[in-house]
Amino acid sequence: MRVLLTTQPGHGHFDPMVPYAAALRTAGHEVRFGSSAVFGPAVETAGFDFTAIGENFSWDNAEVTFPESVEYARRGQGLAYSNVITWTRWNPAAARDLIASFDSWRPDVLIREFAENGATLAGQVAGIPVICASWSALPTDARRWGSVLDWPWVLDRYRSEATALGIELDDATATWGRQLTLTSLPPSWFTGAETEATVRHFRLPLADSPATPGPPWLAALGRERPLVYATLGTVFNRLRKARQPLIDGLAELDVDVLLTVGSTVDPDSLGPVPPRMRIERFVPQAYAMSQASLVVSHAGLGTMLGAIYHGVPMVSIVLGAEHPLNAASAAEAGLALPLNLADLDADRIATTAQHALDDPVLRATADKVRKECDNLETVDQVVPLVESYVETGNTSPER
Repeated sequence: MRVLLTTQPGHGHFDPMVPYAAALRTAGHEVRFGSSAVFGPAVETAGFDFTAIGENFSWDNAEVTFPESVEYARRGQGLAYSNVITWTRWNPAAARDLIASFDSWRPDVLIREFAENGATLAGQVAGIPVICASWSALPTDARRWGSVLDWPWVLDRYRSEATALGIELDDATATWGRQLTLTSLPPSWFTGAETEATVRHFRLPLADSPATPGPPWLAALGRERPLVYATLGTVFNRLRKARQPLIDGLAELDVDVLLTVGSTVDPDSLGPVPPRMRIERFVPQAYAMSQASLVVSHAGLGTMLGAIYHGVPMVSIVLGAEHPLNAASAAEAGLALPLNLADLDADRIATTAQHALDDPVLRATADKVRKECDNLETVDQVVPLVESYVETGNTSPER
């Protein structure tokens, strides 16, 4: 079976797809990714074949390609801005490139990450089944998406692109509802939304502990006082408006702090490090999650998944991308306390983090959801599911 996974160009979109791709390749299927040409080296470094599609940019350096995006993010409109780019520039170009690529390499199935809809359009033109790998809100959850986006505009854009490609007019929500949806989140995450029969929940190995021991200094953290693991991810880590209040606020608490700032920020450039705080470019998050009493993050789902799988309560700082959806879902599920960038200062971070550390209900809910995640299907079980879906359209093969 030939499998083409499509992703917008950025590690936050690509990384959660890798476990699905690896499981399918291990099972003997021919697997490749489609993304922008500039993101190709990242795909190939991960060990996968690559097809260039879509406009040639990367969200990992969006401030270079789209300098105005920085100001939109500061105003809390980053998701709305990226959504316009997605529907006016990425999806149309990706759909055309995919359709053209099928002449030389026609897949049996397309697996798209939830923000990439070039595959939704191209699959309909070519008659190729499409699967959605979703993290965040389900693609059909109009309540959640409508809270952060102009949802009627999205539906109109889908209709316009479908018409331009000669696709018989169809409602976008109905189209997405017919796609098999894979999610790495448990059913309890989707409060207020129906997890239809076409939605399957898998535990991804993104937060599993590496085979080698962690750095020796890490073992000393969290012994005498709670450990708070803090990160702003790999895109918003450069946003000083969030980073400095985070450092100053957590320094007020009687806790150990591990702050990771990513490869693009030099820890030595941040000035004196407060007592009981360690600042590193990168630490495998599973090491930190296994010892942390609280995670304070940018509400990126990779970090949130680690906290959820380890049963660690969270404070979510909403900065951009799909983070408003993640933060709202985590708050509704009783897993996190949200903070908005516009309201951010050191005192508010300190107060909110201390509240989260002291809240027994938050901790109990996090532990309950951890146990729920322990019982999710393992990622290798996606293989017979995809095989059955391609052959019969069945989303519930015999187990």
